[in-house]
Amino acid sequence: MADPQTAEPKLTQPLEKASSKGKKGKKGLMFVLGGGLIFLLALGSVFFFAPALLPSGINPLHKEKEVAGEKPLLPAPRGHIYNLDAMIVNLADTEFPRYLKIKMDLESEQAKPSEEFDRRLPQLKDAILSILTGKKYADIVESKGKLHLKEEIIEKANQLFETVKVKKVYFTEFVVQ
Repeated sequence: MADPQTAEPKLTQPLEKASSKGKKGKKGLMFVLGGGLIFLLALGSVFFFAPALLPSGINPLHKEKEVAGEKPLLPAPRGHIYNLDAMIVNLADTEFPRYLKIKMDLESEQAKPSEEFDRRLPQLKDAILSILTGKKYADIVESKGKLHLKEEIIEKANQLFETVKVKKVYFTEFVVQ
């Protein structure tokens, strides 16, 4: 049998090694858990702030274009586009004269051109000129004003025509001086 004095150091030595391995194991575990937490926070941030960066396979918010049993959405049918000549008008500003040069295209709901459009073109131009000369620079300088102007033109054009229905107005040139 071994001497009790020599046996004691042998017993304490494995306990010290085990306790140091336990500390290293805990540090490693904390390191892995901390790294995992940082990874999950980064992934959550991307998911929340920039979901478009995620591939569609792992993005639960991504909507498939074709759901089982449904047909894919087709673009809305395009109507015929009528090109109007450029117009130059005085705006209604009184401080100093301002001019607007505008060129626009009108899109109808019909796919084919209509003879009524050509017949009513002088009346349409007159109506558009009346709308434009009543506007001030402040009314049309911002995008809201331009959208409102488009709505007014669509409304007036649809009042003039019987068979042609204007659905959109496109400004292809818009210069204010």
